This record gives sequence, structure tokens and C-alpha cells, in this order.
Amino acid sequence: MQRIKQVLACFLAFAVVAPGQGNTFDKVRYNGGSVDSKVNPKDWDNRLTVTSDTITLALQDGRKVDIAAKSVTSLSYGQEAHRRVGTMVVLAVLVAPVALFGLFHKTRLHYIGIQYATPDGKTAGILLQGDKDNYRAILVALQGVTGAPVSVGEKEQGFVPVGIKTNVSRGEGEEKTAKEKAPGNTGAESKSAESAAKGAVNVSSNPAGADVLVDGEFVGNCPAMLKLGPAKHTVTVKMSGYKDWSREITMQSGSEVQLTANLEKQN
Repeated sequence: MQRIKQVLACFLAFAVVAPGQGNTFDKVRYNGGSVDSKVNPKDWDNRLTVTSDTITLALQDGRKVDIAAKSVTSLSYGQEAHRRVGTMVVLAVLVAPVALFGLFHKTRLHYIGIQYATPDGKTAGILLQGDKDNYRAILVALQGVTGAPVSVGEKEQGFVPVGIKTNVSRGEGEEKTAKEKAPGNTGAESKSAESAAKGAVNVSSNPAGADVLVDGEFVGNCPAMLKLGPAKHTVTVKMSGYKDWSREITMQSGSEVQLTANLEKQN
């Protein structure tokens, strides 16, 4: 019965976003990103409007951003959303710092990340928070107009609506837990073996701030320092308006590789 309710909720959410029409959400928090605003991350009185062409965030202090649906490069939910947008802040890509409000709160907070390319080809992003009654519909609306899958942590994928296309990622903490639970492994042995086995890959791009993918999975933005296990890996660098750059590397234990992606503009 619970699954039937979820399917019906997802169907209704999809039905709300009719072609050519907009869907507006008034109960949205802005937790930081590319919009230079001083709104309190605890305040809900902001407006998100999703149409077939544009995603508009209007903040209560008068600031507003219009994001072309086709410029959205990724969507994310939960702690994965916080991690991705937070990485962009560390790299000084964003203007407003990402708030840590409620990050470790016992109550689940429904973070939603939108990463996109600006008209001049730069990477940008915003971190929003929906409430328990509207976050599912927001995710459905965003994916409906962008076609982008929603990246979500393995432990949180059950909170994403049924029918949503997702990319499930395993966080560093989850990877560690899985290794430590393996038969015959103690925590100390797992940590020591993992550290010894991996090599380092430093990835930079020109222009800076491009997305970095390893074996098809998003891992961050340039410049990035990656730890990869001994094996063949494909490192791909992407940025809207530029041709994809890709290299296949064979990692050895303790090795260090420097990759610089000089991106070429698309014709």
C-alpha cells in the first residue's frame, strides 16, 4: 500500500507539470550558491518557478536568477547536494557561502542542488531546501524540464520519488563502512590497505571549474585531487560550451599523475 501511494504521488507530481505551463513553489529555503543574497537560510518565503524553458528563483530580498533549463548540468538531493554545491564554494566558484544550517540536525532536511552553466560558460550552482510536502514535486518538476538525473547518496535514495532517474553515489564514509564490514577486515587493516593501494591524480582545467568524472561518475570540479585504486580509469572533464576532454590512465599503488585539460570551444 505504501508503494502504491508513492507511485500515485509521483504520477500526480508529473501531471502537475504540464507542457508549456509553470509550477511554482513558495515554501523554499535558499542555503547558498551563485546568487549574491543575504537571505536567512532559515526563512522559507522564497519562490521557485519551473517552466519548460526556465527555472526562476526569486528571493525575498529582491534578488532573482533565471536559469535556462537546457543549461542545467546536474541535479542532486540530500547530503549529496550539500557536498556538490559545497565543493563549488571551496573552489570559489560561488558568491554566497553554503549554510550549514541543520546539516547535522536529527530531522531530515530535503536539500536540492542545481548545477548549471552561465551564458558565458562558467559553472554555477544553487543549494535549495524544500519541505516534506513539496520536495518530491520540486525534484519531479526539475527533472521534467532538464532531463538531468538526480544524484543521491546510497543511504538516501529511498527518499527520491519513484520514477525519478537517479545516479546513486557512495560517499567516503559509506565506502569506509563497507570495507570495514568485509569478512576478515578490521577497521585499522581496512584503512591502512586502502591508503597504501590508492594513487593520486591531480586534475586541472582551462577554463577552471569544469566537471570531473571518473569512469562516468561525477567526482567534483577542477582543480581536483583524486585518490584512485590500482586499475585502468577514464578521467573525463566537461564544461558547457566546450568539447569533452577524456584520458585513460592506468594507476599503480602510490603513483601520482598530473592531468591538465585544455578545453576546446564547440563550434
